[in-house]
Amino acid sequence: MKRVSLAIPMLSDPPILLCDEPTTGLDSFSASQIVDLLRVFATNGKVVIASVHQPASGIFEMFDNVCLLASGGRQVFSGGVNEAKEHFSKLGFVLPQAYNSAEFFLSKVSTESYLLSKKFADSETHIALLNDIEQISKRRVHGDNMNKVFLEANDFKNVSTCTQFRFLVWRSAVDLYRNLFMVFVQLALYVGTALLIALSVAHTDLDQIGITNIQGRNYTVVVETGFAQSASVLNSLPAEIPVVMREIGNGLYKPFPYYIAKIFTTVIRTTIEALIFATIIYVVTGASDDISFGGFAIPVVLCGVTSSAFGYCISAIFEDISVATQLMNPVDFVSYVTAGFVYNLNAAPVLSLLKYFSRFYYGYEAMTIMQWNGVDSIACPERKDLPCINTGAGVITDYGYHPNNLALDFIGLLVMFLIFNGIGFVFLLKRTKKEGSY
Repeated sequence: MKRVSLAIPMLSDPPILLCDEPTTGLDSFSASQIVDLLRVFATNGKVVIASVHQPASGIFEMFDNVCLLASGGRQVFSGGVNEAKEHFSKLGFVLPQAYNSAEFFLSKVSTESYLLSKKFADSETHIALLNDIEQISKRRVHGDNMNKVFLEANDFKNVSTCTQFRFLVWRSAVDLYRNLFMVFVQLALYVGTALLIALSVAHTDLDQIGITNIQGRNYTVVVETGFAQSASVLNSLPAEIPVVMREIGNGLYKPFPYYIAKIFTTVIRTTIEALIFATIIYVVTGASDDISFGGFAIPVVLCGVTSSAFGYCISAIFEDISVATQLMNPVDFVSYVTAGFVYNLNAAPVLSLLKYFSRFYYGYEAMTIMQWNGVDSIACPERKDLPCINTGAGVITDYGYHPNNLALDFIGLLVMFLIFNGIGFVFLLKRTKKEGSY
């Protein structure tokens, strides 16, 4: 977090950089890296002013000039590091060999603060410093006489939304690359789940039992994709919020390009994962005999993308992930039940009105239509007293769907995707205005 908070202002390449205890809380190696980075920044013609509390051995000597302060803000020295050693030696405080100079100076400042501050106030260095300050305060500085770097520093322009979006997408890609192990673990889980589903209904015959098996397979694919994608992003925003609040508060980027970049990268990842999931089940179950790959995969991908938007919406609304999970479960249950497989939509018209709020309903109906449209003959049982659905249109109608609703299903998923993301962005924007950046 220290390095991130330091890197943010350095991105704008300021002529003067003020750092408040950049090494506090870090180990000696990390602190040395931070100070070394500041030295490189200073060698490029910049001014770096940093407050350091109890620096480790070697870090103190990395500064060009130091200002030692006693309690109450009283100045006891100002100048180069070697000059500090000479100044203290003249006062009778000689630095021992192989001793941390910072610890030595601080120990003397703590015990001899009155003497040191008085001696420095009477020193030629302090008198010269006061004269410089007085001359600067009397000088009338005009724009023509100012250093060019300070004039150029005032000409800041806001980075365009497209540029912010591009770099945020690039950062997400880098973060994904750094967590390849977790990516492989998730893919392994997807492949394992897909194989379990596929092997249980592999090579189903097109008869009355086959109707139930095929519908069960399609429903499981749609619902499993929806559950997995919404759960995978549920903790995404809460985990990033502390850093995002700091970066937005520092003006590094705006909430809108951040949220759009999150959605963009998530849509790509979800599409790839859903296609892998659908492909395995499609090939292993032999679904190519009765449905095209596009007809099988498109509803799965769209339902997965919409479910990821639902996950972002919930995670943006609730700051506590446990509360978000508790609310998500009943909402998913209603969506699960009203999709049309658990109970027949024709049996309860009033309850079935909730189906229009179910992403599973749109995805499952779309897959059912694409599965059974064009199927003209389905084998019936030998017993004539048993019910028989002998056409694909009959299957669609029997499950409470309409053969002409395919376009409406895709539109429904798109509308839900936009609504979920719109709500999520509004609540994210609300949190960025309410919460401070630290």
